[in-house]
Amino acid sequence: MAERDVEVCGSAAGRLRLRLLGSACDGCSGGCAGRCSLFATNASGEFEMPAPVHLPVSIGQPLRLCLDDASLRRAAWRGYGMAWLGLLLGAGLGFGAGLLWGRHADLLTLLGLVGGTFAAVRSSKACLPEPQLRLPGRPVPFVPSMSDRP
Repeated sequence: MAERDVEVCGSAAGRLRLRLLGSACDGCSGGCAGRCSLFATNASGEFEMPAPVHLPVSIGQPLRLCLDDASLRRAAWRGYGMAWLGLLLGAGLGFGAGLLWGRHADLLTLLGLVGGTFAAVRSSKACLPEPQLRLPGRPVPFVPSMSDRP
């Protein structure tokens, strides 16, 4: 499970602003050393997420962001697997169009490959897993993130 210590900076309009503490996640088996975009911050260096209803928070309160391994694997599949499928399907459709048209099969295969990959990557970016908040030292309850829901 990937976990990151945070501190509450503010809360407004149902959104929670958090400051990430430390330089990388604890317990992540991905090995990115904090370079992944799972806990990406905005221009002011704050991580924003929907304010949890089950956990009242106050400014300056220490919390932990948690992502379970199953959600991380699903995010990897959506990011890399979908791009790979888009590449193959796009190339196949482009090649088929080239065969039907009778010319420029290589160019249409390349255009299909690029278009299929772009479409798959673009659609997969909307499915990043949502981290769960918990108090430090307490186990995180399983609450499916948006990426876990159909």
